[in-house]
Amino acid sequence: MGERLELSWERIREIPEEVNRDTRHGAFFASLSVFFLQFLKGREEENFNKESLRAVLTECLRNCSDYLFPQDALQKMEEGDILSVLLYLSLGLVYEKEEEAVCRVLELFIELYLLLQDSSFSDRQKLKDVLYAHFYDYTGDFLEEWFIYGKGTKTGMLSIHNPLFPLIFPFKTVSPFFTEEYEEAHRNDLALILGDRLLSHLKQELEKLRKRVDFKPISKEKMQSVLLEESVLSSEPVNWSDSPHALTFNSHQIKLLKKFREEFFLC
Repeated sequence: MGERLELSWERIREIPEEVNRDTRHGAFFASLSVFFLQFLKGREEENFNKESLRAVLTECLRNCSDYLFPQDALQKMEEGDILSVLLYLSLGLVYEKEEEAVCRVLELFIELYLLLQDSSFSDRQKLKDVLYAHFYDYTGDFLEEWFIYGKGTKTGMLSIHNPLFPLIFPFKTVSPFFTEEYEEAHRNDLALILGDRLLSHLKQELEKLRKRVDFKPISKEKMQSVLLEESVLSSEPVNWSDSPHALTFNSHQIKLLKKFREEFFLC
């Protein structure tokens, strides 16, 4: 275990004991911390199988029921959608193999936890800024993992929990851990952070990758061959979710998405 992961693990280990579960979001952060600790312990001991992972996930989902769906959570509390996305991203660690990917999620969790630990904190924009900065800063890392290391085209990896992922790989597959309803509710999570600057940055990072000798362009044919190995719900690119539990894109975001899809190589 690297120092970066060890530091996050050490900090998260303190949260279940220090947080007041009766305060706003206290039970959420305590429950998600317990999930992280169980996940990290199983990962370290290499004794997790699908059944044990499902049990840990089920417990966390049950304890965080108010945060399952972003649109529903937003209607209940001002920052509900942000924490719903955090929950989805966090539970997606079951798909991650690299330690760096795990560290990114843990550090985001800790940063948001520290902000909301103050019961008087009510700056929704600050929370959105933290979320935006996370995905902006790591855009290049995500794309490198998906294209250079081929994570996005490996069997069982097409359900990665990342708001940017459906933009790059717009397909539906059956998750071994989560219901279709849950996955569909989070297909539009990008609506929280999407804007001209983020999309422009993503395009710039893509162009950088395309110039690398180890860049692996993903053709429709290659994607179709991968999908044949998956339990797919759709073998064709799909539109964004129309689930009543999902966030919605504004008119400007819809134009940005349409233009990106028209320019992107999967279309």
